[in-house]
Amino acid sequence: MRFNLKQNPYFLFSPFLIYYVYRVLKFKYPVLYGDEPRYVTFASNLIHGFYSPPPPNIDLWNGPGYPIALMPCAALHLPIIWYPLLNALFFYLSVVFLYQALRYLVKEKLAMLFAIIWAFYINLYQFLPAIYTEVFTSFLVVSIVYSITLYYVKRKTVHLILSGFLIGFLALTKIMFGYVILLCLIICLLLSVVKTIRASCIRAVYIFGIALLTTVPYLCYTQHLTGKIFYWGNSGGMSLYWMSSPYDLEYGDWKVSYLSNSILPMPFKSTEGDSILQANHAREVSFIMAHHGVEQDELFKKAAIRNIKAAPKKFVKNYLYNISRMLFDFPYSYTYQVTQTISNIITGSLLLWTSVICLIISIINRKKIIYPVMLTTLLFAVYFLLSGLVSAYVRQLDVVVPILLFWIACTIDKLPKMSLKFKEGVA
Repeated sequence: MRFNLKQNPYFLFSPFLIYYVYRVLKFKYPVLYGDEPRYVTFASNLIHGFYSPPPPNIDLWNGPGYPIALMPCAALHLPIIWYPLLNALFFYLSVVFLYQALRYLVKEKLAMLFAIIWAFYINLYQFLPAIYTEVFTSFLVVSIVYSITLYYVKRKTVHLILSGFLIGFLALTKIMFGYVILLCLIICLLLSVVKTIRASCIRAVYIFGIALLTTVPYLCYTQHLTGKIFYWGNSGGMSLYWMSSPYDLEYGDWKVSYLSNSILPMPFKSTEGDSILQANHAREVSFIMAHHGVEQDELFKKAAIRNIKAAPKKFVKNYLYNISRMLFDFPYSYTYQVTQTISNIITGSLLLWTSVICLIISIINRKKIIYPVMLTTLLFAVYFLLSGLVSAYVRQLDVVVPILLFWIACTIDKLPKMSLKFKEGVA
């Protein structure tokens, strides 16, 4: 029997899995660093039947989505290297799923091209050996694109339910998506009064409604711990505080609670910025850090609101700086320039201007935009715009780049054939 590679994308893209495993094994730090201990601890907590420590030591710094994915490693007491090896699998599967989704909608060669572009998306490579959420989040994003495409093509209720569940689980992984779900649900409800798009909007309401229901157990848990409704975590206040900074030389990027600009041994951090940070924030931050958990989060939010009221124009500037950092990884407060910025500017510019062109084409052809493109780009747009309201970085964009690639590929597929050759003319 002949082996057809076109029908076996798991085999076709398997060299990427081997390469991703290689990168994990080669570049994994020998010890846990940064946020890694927290994710491993949360996974262990879940194995023992709880998530956050009980009051007054509540810790809801991030949602339980990624720790749930790490639970098998924690349950089997596997060596730490197995945790990031899951990233290799997640990235590989995201490549396969993007290809599968596109293959339903565009030409085979175009589907292959954009899957390979995603497979070589170098920004995500730095997270492969790290026990961080980015690779898993991008896997969930591609899975959502794939499930919504399957629902569009096959019209099966199971795919509608799966789409909603995956979006809900995405919110449990990146809590920003919890607010995205709510806003998307409201937008779709409002648009459902328009007759020409009512059916599509109602289907989207079902999907986002299921997504919200998926998060209810976690929200009930946080309400039980904190007494607060629709409470996602206690990290947002600190992020909003730094984003609202009214000082001219600060651009909304996160500065750690102990007011040091050198949180990692990187030469591009300006240690001279520490004294400025101390002068600007020491008194207020020291007072807030004397509190813990939810109370600390609330105090940071109150301080942020005061900053915004006192300097609304600077808040708008910081929002634009955040958008710039997501696209170009620039600017950063009290930080030396690095050559890495050049590659980020190139990548961000390509994504930006290609998206602008596709947006113009999509507006002109808005009545012909297919359902999975409309729904996933709505998810992207709301997430991207909301992300600017907190300290934002290029990794916030990286995880949703598959949606852009999906949209761009579907747009290119509908364009008439172009040629760079001149027509024959009379001499």
